[in-house]
Amino acid sequence: MSIELRINQYYSALNDNDLSALKYIMANTENVIHMSVEEIATNCHSSKSSLIRLTQKLAFAGFSEFKYYLRHEQKESHTVYESNLNLLHQDIDETIKLISQTDLTPALKGIHSAKRIFGYGTDWGEKNAINSLARNFMSTGTYMITIPSITEFNWMMDSFTEDDLIILISYSGTNGDLEQNIAVLKLRNIPFISITPLVKNTLSQMATYSFYYHVTPLYFDGDDKKEYNFFITLNIVVDAIFRAYIDYYPFYQQEKSQKLKP
Repeated sequence: MSIELRINQYYSALNDNDLSALKYIMANTENVIHMSVEEIATNCHSSKSSLIRLTQKLAFAGFSEFKYYLRHEQKESHTVYESNLNLLHQDIDETIKLISQTDLTPALKGIHSAKRIFGYGTDWGEKNAINSLARNFMSTGTYMITIPSITEFNWMMDSFTEDDLIILISYSGTNGDLEQNIAVLKLRNIPFISITPLVKNTLSQMATYSFYYHVTPLYFDGDDKKEYNFFITLNIVVDAIFRAYIDYYPFYQQEKSQKLKP
């Protein structure tokens, strides 16, 4: 997360002095990374203790970590990146590698044994992936109820049981509204599958079954606000889950038939 995004995230905790100091720091980053905290405090008419408290408000351990972060961002901004096409190749290769290293069987059994399956994607690309997964599973006679938004998710929370399975797709895995719901699902022992990028996130840590994809964000004009999240590798994971399911499907059908025999 960039410094600008952190400032936006914790904006409500910042006072006028904090904002004034940050304005100076962001306008003079190349100089600031080589200055002491005392020098910076003097230049932005603040104090050492105030600057340390400011960095802690932005979820840094202290000013040293804040400066390291600034220096790292500055270095990245001057780095010559690989071509976007090469990054795409790498993301696809890494995602396929992640899938091959994952034991899909427990999740596939969970899908097959669930009385009801629900799917929820947090944003446009994630919702498209959920709809694609639901469509594919129709061909096997396995039907998924897609949840349109967090509002409907909240409505349905009380109706979920341990016999259900919920498939959740999130780019960040740290959506605030979603985190409240997954905590309740975990507490009530309701199984759910997470599909997220390979980063540490709340959703994948709490999920019954976790799947990951590799993605490198693209930025236009070096502007973090113009980040472009593409979903090719997400759809590879979604397709892999379905393909693995139909590979196992004859086995599951046989298993189901044997259970129904008198």
